[in-house]
Amino acid sequence: MSEWHLDPVYISEHWTDEMFGVMVEKLVERKQRINEAMSGKGHSGDRVVSDKALFQQLGNKLKVVKRGD
Repeated sequence: MSEWHLDPVYISEHWTDEMFGVMVEKLVERKQRINEAMSGKGHSGDRVVSDKALFQQLGNKLKVVKRGD
């Protein structure tokens, strides 16, 4: 219940069984995406490159702007 920041009494009195089911399903999907992201799996189309390879690919297209702090 803390996932939705709602009191369990509110959920039991205002949500239908179908709504609760959908919310739990979406919660499970979100937790799976988080676990995949944390483990580095991600989507099959995602491509991971090292920072060195990224900067080599960017070449002079990267502009560094110094902020006056």
